[in-house]
Amino acid sequence: MKTTITILAFLCLSLVGFSQTNTITLVQKFSDCAPVTQRLIQENFSTQQRIDLEIDTRKLAKLNYVMAQSYRFADNQMVLRSQRQLFNAQSYESYRKKDRRVTVFDSTTGLYVELYSWNEMDVQLSKIDVQYDIVSSK
Repeated sequence: MKTTITILAFLCLSLVGFSQTNTITLVQKFSDCAPVTQRLIQENFSTQQRIDLEIDTRKLAKLNYVMAQSYRFADNQMVLRSQRQLFNAQSYESYRKKDRRVTVFDSTTGLYVELYSWNEMDVQLSKIDVQYDIVSSK
């Protein structure tokens, strides 16, 4: 039975991994987050809030998705690693549309960024929930 559950969990996690961004990973600690997420958390969260996020890894994974994976840099641009780390997706939450992507110009990075729709984000956040539900059921 344990082997069956392990195989099913692996298959589900594999399917979830091949999502729209191919980058959803199981976040278990702060250092598993993308560099941009780490920077934004350090700048905007208190020490206690960071400790709480380390305890609630599901919430940390969702925050990592929003800060690092809920958008993509528009095509035909050279994007430096330093520019990726400077972008703050939360600054553009009010620009997102329910059912379509929106492209915005970010003056901090000098890049055009395509924001995923709220519907796309909901799907990905649900997939993160599924991942953590599977892991917690072991």
